[in-house]
Amino acid sequence: MYSAIFIFSFIGLIFGLGVVLINSYRKFVLLFRVYGRPKKRDFSKTPIPNSCGVVFLFLLIIGIAVVYPFSNNPSELLAIIAGSSVISLSGFWDDLKISRVREKLVYQIIIVSASLLYLDLTITNLHGFLNIYFIPLWIGFPFSVFIGLFMINAFNLIDGIDGLAGFLGISSFTSFSVMFWTLDYAEYFGLCILMIGILAAYLPYNFSNKKKTFMGDSGSMLIGYLLFILTMTFIANREPIVEKLIDRSILPVVPMVIFFVPMIDTLSIFVYRLLNGRSPFSPDRLHMHHMMLKLFRAHSLASCCLVFLNIVLIATFSYFAFHIPSTHFQILFFTLFFFSVIILTVIRHYKRKYFTI
Repeated sequence: MYSAIFIFSFIGLIFGLGVVLINSYRKFVLLFRVYGRPKKRDFSKTPIPNSCGVVFLFLLIIGIAVVYPFSNNPSELLAIIAGSSVISLSGFWDDLKISRVREKLVYQIIIVSASLLYLDLTITNLHGFLNIYFIPLWIGFPFSVFIGLFMINAFNLIDGIDGLAGFLGISSFTSFSVMFWTLDYAEYFGLCILMIGILAAYLPYNFSNKKKTFMGDSGSMLIGYLLFILTMTFIANREPIVEKLIDRSILPVVPMVIFFVPMIDTLSIFVYRLLNGRSPFSPDRLHMHHMMLKLFRAHSLASCCLVFLNIVLIATFSYFAFHIPSTHFQILFFTLFFFSVIILTVIRHYKRKYFTI
């Protein structure tokens, strides 16, 4: 599985199949006018197929059939398919008929909880991260559920301009693929490669003027869910090779670096809304991508700038992980993290009229 021939052949296969299926689904939507209700944050005034993410689910199932023979724990892949199906289909329903926030959260809590229990991914040991070691189950389980809800909704919220969710997804799955290659987790490495192929097939349609499609909640929530599973699996690993490479206490920080842009955007927008007496889930156009779009006036340029920022952070902290003490690594990360959240909140407060599109 780790050979270059297999990797590029697998990505090419999924890419080709994805292009065909996404285009077929787009034509189906246009023919039968299966459009979702417009949302307040939508830029387009004309109906565009906005539930393409449900095709991701079918591609995921097909791709896992290829990965399945390489897996040491086939039941885990089946559990991921089950969880992905519920998350994606609940998002698909929201794409077609806007659901209430409470309804979406209920589905998410159920599937995240079930995934944690079945895959045994509840956080009960942080190995010295922030000087915390063992965590009681009654604290670890709800904390793990919260992480799942946050990651799913953070990626959902970041999907606001063309290309951003796709590019961030590719950079995130690429980063995880390197880590799971190091750990020799073949099934999760294959899952990462699979998602790279799926998102690569989606991006040309997302950027197209004549054949434009959106992944919708059915796609963004699926990506967020899979990144959550990869995150918890990576943190929970007990492989001896980790101690030979880095201090285990920084393991929880690694996924946070990969997820940096969605995290600071979601947390800062929630803080801003709460300070203004609004629900954290109320819609507006003050996300980072909206602000970048106002500055650059082009979806592609705004998306590339945010993704480039995230890649630079991943590369920088990857270097620091091997060259500075773990305590300094954690201090540096959280200093940058909270400084970014504060700066974004302040900018929204004083420049909200300028950035509102």
